[in-house]
Amino acid sequence: MHKTGWGWTLALLAGCSSSSQAPLATAPPSTIVLTNADFEAPAGANSEIPGWQSSQHAGPLSYKFEIDHTTHAAGAASLRIERTREQVYGMIAQEVPIAAYAGRTIELSAQMKTADVGPAGWELMLTFSGGVANARRQAKPLSGTQDFQKIAIRTQVPAGAQNLEIAALLNDRGTAWIDDVQLHTVD
Repeated sequence: MHKTGWGWTLALLAGCSSSSQAPLATAPPSTIVLTNADFEAPAGANSEIPGWQSSQHAGPLSYKFEIDHTTHAAGAASLRIERTREQVYGMIAQEVPIAAYAGRTIELSAQMKTADVGPAGWELMLTFSGGVANARRQAKPLSGTQDFQKIAIRTQVPAGAQNLEIAALLNDRGTAWIDDVQLHTVD
């Protein structure tokens, strides 16, 4: 824009401030990269889900974890977990470095679906590590039979947090799906 005379002077003065503090700038939102967040990568040896670790509370194998190409919210696949015998929980999880985002607000979201899931539910969870108090955040669990819906957790990354474990837990009977997992900064 071309300015002359008073317009130029006013533009220069508008850029000056009598305050000694510079205006606070907020960083633009950014995606925090997850591995195989859409579950499109083919299962590995022993049906391992690339980028994810599956586990259960204890005891004999009680959960079946599979890539599902027939039921998905986006793309061509999702992850399905089914409880095959009574057990406290089965979960799928991934850990990412988070220290660089201390003080920023993040949002973890996923498309989640249930079929005949008991009242303890299918839930999205995140846990900070690195000596952080109150490190765990959980979304309200889904139960019963529900179609895919976006579930999200929004929280501030605490100072001192080094890593973030994102997880989905099946805490009861039934079958559950997860797809299109996303992690990004909000501010």
